[in-house]
Amino acid sequence: LLELSRCYKLSLDTGWDVPPGVLHAPGSLCTYEPQVASDVYAMYQSVLYGGQCVPGDLLWKDTPAEKKNNFDYLIEVMDWELNIDSEFHKNRFMAPKPVADMDAMLEDGYVEEWICYKCKDVCAKRLTILPGRSVIIKDSAAYGVIMLQGHGRFGVWDIETPVLIRYGQLTRDEYFVTEAAAKKGVAIKNDSSTEPVVMLKHFAENPDLSYIS
Repeated sequence: LLELSRCYKLSLDTGWDVPPGVLHAPGSLCTYEPQVASDVYAMYQSVLYGGQCVPGDLLWKDTPAEKKNNFDYLIEVMDWELNIDSEFHKNRFMAPKPVADMDAMLEDGYVEEWICYKCKDVCAKRLTILPGRSVIIKDSAAYGVIMLQGHGRFGVWDIETPVLIRYGQLTRDEYFVTEAAAKKGVAIKNDSSTEPVVMLKHFAENPDLSYIS
């Protein structure tokens, strides 16, 4: 199967839209994956690189009891047309896309980019606040925030990216913004004079996706 599969080299700062039913494998880079709750698991590979054998029960992990050991069913689970799409790179590859004119954003003290945008059910942006700057960011939908770098203020809350989290400790690196607050705009301040504040913002449905080509 691996010998017949088309492979793509992972590139830093880019991503892929992988719909249900598409065979894929983890790569050598840490990935950020907004997922819908219906995701299931089936390992179609029996031997990993380096000779590590995969237990057979992982092949049938989320299979209905009456379908176990039915290999025809495993083939039916796959979306065959998506798997053999000759334009898979064109249709599924995602490089970051600025949400507005880059020069205008930099002048205002920030850079915001779409990083997941080819699925209508989930999407994501990366927001960077330049050192020492304060901005107000508006969105059309509720979202969650994960901090990647820096420290400052997020609305009325402190934000900081932890270097080490010990068991039981609270952190200031994850927040949720309601739809009303997102539409009104969130004031974000970077308290560092040298380091950017960087965060990932993950959404469910977002009407702003209709503007992405």
